[in-house]
Amino acid sequence: MERTGTAARVVLITGASGGLGHEVTRMFAAAGDNVVLVSRHHDRLEDLAAALGIPDTRCLLKEADLSDPAQSPPLVTEVVDCFGRIDVVVNLMGSYAPGRIAATTNELWRAQIASNLDAVFYLLREAIPSMRDGGAIVNSANSTPVEGRGGQLAYAVAKGGVITLTKSLALELKPRGIRVNAILPRNVDTPGNRALQPDADPTPWPSPQKVAEVIFFLCSDAAAVVSGALVPVYGQS
Repeated sequence: MERTGTAARVVLITGASGGLGHEVTRMFAAAGDNVVLVSRHHDRLEDLAAALGIPDTRCLLKEADLSDPAQSPPLVTEVVDCFGRIDVVVNLMGSYAPGRIAATTNELWRAQIASNLDAVFYLLREAIPSMRDGGAIVNSANSTPVEGRGGQLAYAVAKGGVITLTKSLALELKPRGIRVNAILPRNVDTPGNRALQPDADPTPWPSPQKVAEVIFFLCSDAAAVVSGALVPVYGQS
């Protein structure tokens, strides 16, 4: 049985429990959209939905590790069973681990590729057939593959893959009017990023709200002519 409120958009947000995911969720929920929130931490999703006051009829919370290819098919099936379709996918999932090539173990390499690239591919492979024509996808890549920085090889390669995936899908899905874009952050001022870089000055970093506004715009009718774009969200950094 479909849930109520299916006239609104159905927005699937991965990495929803993170600092940026919180703001992205808040923005879409405030617009009246149905939201599907995906994270490895179900308790954080429950706290997020409660804090934002999202009604159960407009919200589906799913704990999943999307780097496992077996977890995307049942997730997408449940979304379609609940809401009938998918209109928007926002991929914010991922992880960060630095390492120069000599220090990049097999385990680190596979973990970075799996969490940052494989997970995006597995989800989109399942979700795209259930998306309505004219929908939108926004992936979170990074400025590192574009600008070039040493000491984070596996992460840079994985995010470079997200960039290539984004541009390739933008062409592939053009006949259906599904727009595919990516944001390229350097740093976003989240608690997680502050913890990773305790000695850095976060003053120039853009706030999660400002980055969420860019994502929301890319999913809106105002960005109907934008696809295949790599959008820097650097703030003043």
